[in-house]
Amino acid sequence: MEKNAKILEFDSSSELETEQLASTFAHEVKEGDIICFFGDVGAGKTVFTRGLCRGLGFEGYVNSPSYIVMNIYKTDAISIYHYDLYRIGSTAELNEIGFYEFAGQDKSITIVEWAEMLNGELPEKRVEIHIKSENETKRKIIIERV
Repeated sequence: MEKNAKILEFDSSSELETEQLASTFAHEVKEGDIICFFGDVGAGKTVFTRGLCRGLGFEGYVNSPSYIVMNIYKTDAISIYHYDLYRIGSTAELNEIGFYEFAGQDKSITIVEWAEMLNGELPEKRVEIHIKSENETKRKIIIERV
């Protein structure tokens, strides 16, 4: 996979720092963006998502849709589709849950945790966020627009 533009590389030492980075990064997000997260369990994908949603104007509860696969958060301006693909076993299941119906639509942002589960079905245009745990609290966050 060829990377086009590194947007940001950041070290975070707390959940609050990660949320603040994400909230600031929200100003770089464009309508129709598909944001793909990569990182181990507990790396901070949902923490980043919570900050991103706050930066986009959503004030409600943000959690990982681990068992329901997708949450929808609405603001006055956009809808945010938040997927957790950890339990998805095939691209056929992506069709069943309506992933291709919602991803990349106008007046929306799509957030995909566990994007590695897309098995080569990654959208051609996307934002990749790689979060690596360096210790109990420190994270390396790399954001790239592909």
